[in-house]
Amino acid sequence: MIIGGTGLLGSIIYKKFQGSNQVFGTYFQSHGTSDNNLSYLDASNLTQLSDLIREISPSTIINCMGLTSVELCEMRPEASWKLNAEIPMRLAQISSLMDARLIHISTDHYASKKSQPRTESDSVVPINQYGYSKLQAERFILEYNPDALILRTSFFGCAIGRGKSLLDFALKALDSQKEVVGFTDVFFSPVGANEIADFLLDKRSIAIKGILNFASREVISKFDFLTLVARIQNYSDRQISRGSIVKSELPVVRPNYLALDSNHLLNEVGYSLPSIETMLRTEINSSNWDKISENIAKGPS
Repeated sequence: MIIGGTGLLGSIIYKKFQGSNQVFGTYFQSHGTSDNNLSYLDASNLTQLSDLIREISPSTIINCMGLTSVELCEMRPEASWKLNAEIPMRLAQISSLMDARLIHISTDHYASKKSQPRTESDSVVPINQYGYSKLQAERFILEYNPDALILRTSFFGCAIGRGKSLLDFALKALDSQKEVVGFTDVFFSPVGANEIADFLLDKRSIAIKGILNFASREVISKFDFLTLVARIQNYSDRQISRGSIVKSELPVVRPNYLALDSNHLLNEVGYSLPSIETMLRTEINSSNWDKISENIAKGPS
């Protein structure tokens, strides 16, 4: 059962799991399909959440839902707490009582004293409401269901029609020949959304519990990431201008070093990820972006 089964990551996991599992998903906004295995859920209604899970009685619950807008979390801390912390806590309680496996998608949106990739055991601190609620979710889950798997990650993909993905934003802007600003002083180790789905289908993920960094071995700046997207799509990287998060006028403070250490994933789990370039190509190709771009350029027939 995938909570948030029609979002960017949830929809990819939902589709890939259909080949070998009976899969159910939830949605909050209209998804435009007649799939009977997708159920409407207002997860903030904890009674409705509990009733639906008990009705389906899944062996595994994958939580892909959350309030991801940093600005909205700051403006509405109560909503950030409800969606990003309280609901995961409830999922941990329910999954433990039902003896169901819980997989929770967390974040890399924390700060630390050192500017080097963080291990799973390194101390991290939140510096905004989004980070605070996500870190509290991790703590709640480990308290109420220690057997759960928490993936700390930052993922990219093509959220066609929803516009919530860095990759999707970059492709649309580049295709429209607009200038895109990339921060040279923000570093992360992102992965493709399809890679997360593939990992969760892999048998090596089954025995893992606790926090796991699911991250690229490469550490890259936001500027270099956007430049790579431009080159893959044969756009001029002159459209990507250098910016600084320190000099930006973003209304909410953000951490600027988010890279995660993936040695545990590689050496102990034995799972290797492709390069960021390869993952970018996979996400772009799987979304059929080039065809979508052509149709947008043609306009209505």
